[in-house]
Amino acid sequence: MAEDSSEIVREAAEAVAFSNIKSVGEGAAFYSNLAMSNATAHQQGLNQIQTAIVGKVAEAIIGVSPSEGGADVAALQQLMKGAQTTPPVTG
Repeated sequence: MAEDSSEIVREAAEAVAFSNIKSVGEGAAFYSNLAMSNATAHQQGLNQIQTAIVGKVAEAIIGVSPSEGGADVAALQQLMKGAQTTPPVTG
């Protein structure tokens, strides 16, 4: 009877050891999948923000009347002109 019980104990110990090794081996895949899932959720959130921003910009562009648009273009031209002038020579 003692021999049978030691064999059962040995088999149980081997099963536990195998289960522990399997858990350690599968840990990397689990955490890799978790990281990929988090990255995907983050990207989806950024896509939603980007869509909202593009919508607001398009709404602002469409909402400008032609008379306001002319003033905006003139202001932008003045900014461009200021950016293109070369600084005076010093020294």
